[in-house]
Amino acid sequence: MIKNLKADENNWFLEGTFDSDSLFQGEMSVSIFTDDGATVEDAEACIAQYQQLKKNAAFCANLQEMLAAYFLYMYDAWKEMGIYDEIVVEIEPVKQGYEAGENLLSYLSNPTLLVYPQEMDEIGYGIECDCPWEPEHSCLILVRNEKLLYVGESDGLDPWGEAEDYHCIWES
Repeated sequence: MIKNLKADENNWFLEGTFDSDSLFQGEMSVSIFTDDGATVEDAEACIAQYQQLKKNAAFCANLQEMLAAYFLYMYDAWKEMGIYDEIVVEIEPVKQGYEAGENLLSYLSNPTLLVYPQEMDEIGYGIECDCPWEPEHSCLILVRNEKLLYVGESDGLDPWGEAEDYHCIWES
């Protein structure tokens, strides 16, 4: 399932790829945080669950909703700051696509499945992607047991936090 698996230079994690047939199509990266205790078996369980997400209509609708809230908040924030006009210009096509009904997931690129040590017979992982409306911090999608926990900037969260850890200002 996982191809080209290699340890990083510090042996903190393993990196590889797998063939994604879910939210993202094609070859997708995977990072396994072995220094924290995650295993290849954990990664395989996460990949198996991830591959089923596209069949979960409620999950996909919730993901689009949360991506929209995150995007619209960031779009307005960039505009209000008035000093990042180049970012506003760059994400204007995203705004037009969103208003035309496009799925915001299609604007995310270079996805990496982040595999943490699994807890209490649950499956939890993150998906980190390049994101045009948050070019500095990327976008992080956290999933635990096929439940969408968080969509927002990538800032060190994992799927084992408390509900309040995942609250975002754009959800208010």
